[in-house]
Amino acid sequence: MKTVLVGLSRLWRGLGRLPSDWLSGVLSKSTVTLNIEGGSIRVLTTARNRVTGWGRVPLAPGLVKDGLIVAPAQVGSLIETLLAEKSLPKRRVVASLAGMRSVPRLLSLPRITPALLQEAIRHESEREMPVPLDELYLCWRDLGMNGSERQSFVVGVPRPLFDAEVQALTHAGIKARVLDLKPVALARAVNRKEAVIIDLEPDTSDIVLVVEGVPVIMRTLIIGGEGVPEEDKVRQAAGELSRTLEFYNSSHPEHPISPATPAFVTGQLAKDETLTDLIRVAIPNPVEKLEPAIECPAELSVAEYAVNIGLALKGGAAGRSRRAAAFPAFDLAIGPDSYKARRPLMRSLLYALLPVVLAGLLFPAHQMKVAGEAEVARLEAELGTLSHQLQEVRQTSNSLDPIVAETSRLQSGRLAVLGDGGKFADMIERVFGGLPAGVGLTSVTMSADMAAVDGVATTSSSAIRYATLLEETGAFSTVHIASLRTADSSAGNRVITFSITANR
Repeated sequence: MKTVLVGLSRLWRGLGRLPSDWLSGVLSKSTVTLNIEGGSIRVLTTARNRVTGWGRVPLAPGLVKDGLIVAPAQVGSLIETLLAEKSLPKRRVVASLAGMRSVPRLLSLPRITPALLQEAIRHESEREMPVPLDELYLCWRDLGMNGSERQSFVVGVPRPLFDAEVQALTHAGIKARVLDLKPVALARAVNRKEAVIIDLEPDTSDIVLVVEGVPVIMRTLIIGGEGVPEEDKVRQAAGELSRTLEFYNSSHPEHPISPATPAFVTGQLAKDETLTDLIRVAIPNPVEKLEPAIECPAELSVAEYAVNIGLALKGGAAGRSRRAAAFPAFDLAIGPDSYKARRPLMRSLLYALLPVVLAGLLFPAHQMKVAGEAEVARLEAELGTLSHQLQEVRQTSNSLDPIVAETSRLQSGRLAVLGDGGKFADMIERVFGGLPAGVGLTSVTMSADMAAVDGVATTSSSAIRYATLLEETGAFSTVHIASLRTADSSAGNRVITFSITANR
C-alpha cells in the first residue's frame, strides 16, 4: 500500500509540471490537424468523434511551391500564430504532406518472416522505384498474405519535401505526432474499397485511384497558372483524370475500375457546383457526396476540409469511430525511421507506477523468458531457410544482366541509324531515354505518327511504369499497353514481356 501511495504521489507531481494547454488537450482528447496548401494553411480540430473547430490563414505567394515549403521559418511562424489565435495546443498535431513526386508501389513478395520483411521490401523497392532510394524516405505498410505471397504497400517520399515540412513545424514549436500524405488522407476520408478521388485546389490537383483498399495511383498535378480562369483549371484536371482512368483500365484489363465505382470531388474549388459538374461530364463514374466517419457541423465545407478530416481519422478519431477506415494501406506512417513521435505523458506514467507493477511482472517475465528462448531457437532455424531463399531471389535478379547489357548495346547503336532525324529522332529519344530500372526493349517499330515497342521487364509494375513515363513525356497523345505476359528468358528465368503502342 505504501508503494502504491508513493507512486500516485509521483504521478500527481508529474502532472502538475506539465504545460496547462497540453494537459487540457490530453484530457479533452482533442486532435489538431494541419493541411498546408499552396495558398493557405487549414486547421481543423476534433474531439470525441466530432469536429469542434476549423479555420484557415492565407499564405503569401512563393512560400509553398509545387508542394515544397521553400520558406520553412515563415510558414512555421504563420502556423504558430494560427494556433495561438485559436488557443490550440501543440502536442496533438497531425499534419499533411503534399503527394508531389511521391511514388506508390504495391509489392508482392514470397512468404517471409517479419525479421526479413524490411530488407526484402528495400531490395525490391530498389528495383521498382524510378529514382534512387537515397533520394527518398521509404515508407511501407504490411498488408498481410494474399495466397502464397505477402503484399506490402510502399511509398517513396522525396526527402526535401519531408525535411522542409518538419523544419516548418519545428519553427512553430510543434513536434508533430503524425505526418500523413495528402492523397492517403483523402482515401481515408472517403473510406471506400474502390473509389475515384480528385482534389481541386487553385494551384494543384490530386488524383487518387483506390483499388481493393489500396491507393494504387496517386498523381499531383500543377494546373493552370496565374490569371487562368478556374473553369479552365478544372477542365484541365478533368481531362487528366479521364486519361488516368483510361490508362489504368488498359493496363489492368483483368481488374479495371468499373464505371459504377463512385467518384468524390474535394478541395477548395469543389465548393462550386458548376466546377464539380465539369468532373461529372468528363468521367462515367457517378459523383457522390463525401460522408465523413466523424460528426461535422452543417456549416463546415466538408469538401474543402476533406484532407483535415482524413488526418483526424488517423490522428485520433479513427480509434473511436465505428465507421473509421478498415483498410491497412490507409494507415501509412510517413517519414524516416528515426522520426518517432514521443509520448511524454505515457513515459511519466510508466516511471511513476514502475514500483507498483515491477513485482507483479517478475514471475510472468521469467515464464516469458523461457518461452522466448524456445521461440528464438525456432526463428533462427527459419531465418536460415529464408536467407537462402532471399539469396536465390537475388541470383535470379542478377541473371537478367545479359538482357540489360543487350539493351545498352541497342541504345549505343541507335545513333548510327538516326543521324539528324528531326521529329523522328525526337520520338526515338522519347522511347529510349526514359527506360526505368529492370526494363529492356527487344524491338521498336516507328513511323511518323506512331511507335510500337516490344520489350521485357523484371516485373509487370516496371513495364507499366515505362508506359507511364512515355505518356508523361508529352510526345504522344495516347499510350496503350497492348499485351503484358509472363514468359521464360533465355537464361531460364521468369520475365514479363510487353507490347506498347504510342500514337502522336
